[in-house]
Amino acid sequence: MIKKQDPADTEAFWKIRAAKYDKLFWTKDSSYLEDIVRLGDVKKEHVVLDVGTGTGAIKNVINDHVRHVVAIDSSDDMLQKGRWTGTSIIKWDIGEALFKDGIFDRVFARMVFHHIIDNLDRAVLRCYDLLKENGKICVAEGVPPVDDADVVDWYTEMFKLKEERRTFTPEQLANYLKKNGFKNVTSHIHYMENFSIRNWVENSGLKESVQKEIINLHREAPEKIQEVYNMRTSEADCIIRSRSVIVVGEK
Repeated sequence: MIKKQDPADTEAFWKIRAAKYDKLFWTKDSSYLEDIVRLGDVKKEHVVLDVGTGTGAIKNVINDHVRHVVAIDSSDDMLQKGRWTGTSIIKWDIGEALFKDGIFDRVFARMVFHHIIDNLDRAVLRCYDLLKENGKICVAEGVPPVDDADVVDWYTEMFKLKEERRTFTPEQLANYLKKNGFKNVTSHIHYMENFSIRNWVENSGLKESVQKEIINLHREAPEKIQEVYNMRTSEADCIIRSRSVIVVGEK
């Protein structure tokens, strides 16, 4: 059962994560960011909501291509790390009401939904309500390297060492959009080559013992896991091909 998050625990978690967040290679991978923005199909006249903006990676890419970006995040520590010239920023949880319905042309949510442990449907529905008619949502999430049940189970157990979170398959994420009203839902797979496990764990606010455990879990993974990850290991690091899904839905 997915349990309700304690707000105090959540705030402490993000304070730790924010310290080294911008040192994570994946947060600034240009091909990933460009795919998200391309699939979001932004126009110069659009007003955009960037949900869970973090330090503003999505905002930085789209800011010059739209009329205005409103960036929200529940973490003060993350927002303090960003540069927000020309952007409206608000400390806010997407699950709570704030804006009038039907005011945004696009909603982006990159690597956000897996952190919403309590009532993800409410957050997705809130995004739906905030969009104008024919507006679009673009959701990006990391997913297991393939949808095989054994691989999904390994991926889920591995992530439990890092944090409490949801695991999605592309189909499951798409279904969250569909059941909350979105139409014409499409899914697009993005692979990130040469993903460094060491960079990931060292800059995720984890204790050194947990970092070592996650690295060793990859190094000692079953052959099936190593194959689907295209895994290469060395004394210094473990390199994989990570997989993400970008799901787009229309109101």
